[in-house]
Amino acid sequence: MKNILVLIATLTAAAQVNAGTITLETNNHLYPIPGRGTSCTAMNAGRTSDLSAPHVSISELYVTNNSGQNFYPTRLTFTTGDTGYVCSYTGQVLRELGLATNIQPGQRAQTFCNMKCGAVPFGQMAKSGYLTVYGHMSDGQTVEATAEIQVMN
Repeated sequence: MKNILVLIATLTAAAQVNAGTITLETNNHLYPIPGRGTSCTAMNAGRTSDLSAPHVSISELYVTNNSGQNFYPTRLTFTTGDTGYVCSYTGQVLRELGLATNIQPGQRAQTFCNMKCGAVPFGQMAKSGYLTVYGHMSDGQTVEATAEIQVMN
């Protein structure tokens, strides 16, 4: 029973990370999707299958601003710690996810389209992945918050 409680506490900690003023919440686990995928940008343009297989789809992504200033997200990045894999969303591609460009104090923003990353290297065992939101506050201070995600096989 003690092991189960430790596991639950670990998974809860991975789901929500607080960088002082910004909180990032996301999926606890990602599973490989064997086929090619379609990004939000391609879907909005009427195209299909622009992501190489295998890919992941991050369906739950929430950013909460716990500060007294506006937060302006500028980049979302998904990485895997063991391979150096990086998938980054900026500019128009980030806006295609539907995440607010100006998150007001006390506001909880979410994406309305899944963040999808293609050609993710999978191995024989589960590994850690990291989702990071980068941005700046009204006063120009740069802020980032990172959440750990178990990438399953």
